Amino acid sequence: MTAWHTMGRGRGFTLVEMVVFIVIVGAAAVALFQMLGQTLPRSPTPAQLVQATQLAQERMELILGRRGVVGYAALNDPCVGGTPPAVCTTTFGYVVTVAGINPPPPVPVAWNGNPTADFKLITVTVSLGGTQLAQSDAVVANY
Repeated sequence: MTAWHTMGRGRGFTLVEMVVFIVIVGAAAVALFQMLGQTLPRSPTPAQLVQATQLAQERMELILGRRGVVGYAALNDPCVGGTPPAVCTTTFGYVVTVAGINPPPPVPVAWNGNPTADFKLITVTVSLGGTQLAQSDAVVANY
């Protein structure tokens, strides 16, 4: 009989404590799911992120590939202005902007705090509906 009395009071949770815990966790879960429900519809889908990354990489490779053709001083974005070449694919509604290379005369963007004209920091940014989805950066040196 003495073993029964020593075992009963010291261990475990009561039913009331378990019910209070379940109510608190349930209320927190409801608040969390409501917050996520408001955020998720405005966030980009994985397909949009992949498409934007592909467009940024494609444009950056096209610009960097032109360096061997037109040289460092005349490096530009062939997909802007006039009739773009066939290699410039459609952007599918995305907005692709390029910074760091301008039409002649080129205006270099300082790279690593170095304002010399021997380096250009090229930045390709892809956005959709005003939301930036992808960015690609490259440094080109005049050597």
